[in-house]
Amino acid sequence: MDSYSLVMSVDGPLVLVGIFLTWHLTRLVERNRLGKEKLSWLILAGGLITTLGFIGHLTGFNLWLLVIIGPALVAYSLSMSRLVGAKLEMLLQICLMVVSVLLSKDPRTYTILMFSAGSLLLLMDAVAFYSNSPNKPASMARLSAWLLVAFTLVNAVYYRSLPAVLLYTASVSLWLTSLLLSYPSAKALTSAQEGL
Repeated sequence: MDSYSLVMSVDGPLVLVGIFLTWHLTRLVERNRLGKEKLSWLILAGGLITTLGFIGHLTGFNLWLLVIIGPALVAYSLSMSRLVGAKLEMLLQICLMVVSVLLSKDPRTYTILMFSAGSLLLLMDAVAFYSNSPNKPASMARLSAWLLVAFTLVNAVYYRSLPAVLLYTASVSLWLTSLLLSYPSAKALTSAQEGL
């Protein structure tokens, strides 16, 4: 197994942990803001569907439709719950990801990668742009999203290179840290709501 595959096989489970943490954090926020769990399950489903599609693609199965449906579910749940609105920064990040497809030597394969990365970007931006996110976790999540965008650009030009792997690993690590730092604030808001 080459070093790229080895690192990505470690990062894969970390992304799954991040999806679960984002879902759980969204449940806490929904209870506080909306009074009930409404759409947080779609975030979990969308993240898992995207992961299955991406793993299927890597192992030779044609599951590209899952890689499109997953991000669509994540985007739908975030927009319909009104917990996170679209920002100009997010649109710029998505545009740069599209540019990375144009820079790649295999646009078809890279498009599938971009749908997967796009789903991850939305989950990172959910922490970054949620109005009640504490400043430090929000800043870390914003940085993690930009590192992910940098990964897509570098990986497009220098596919499976060490700088690309390091950018991806740093992005996922920062995102997980931002999620963990967001929990005390979300739990405090939920506890205060339950006490009223």
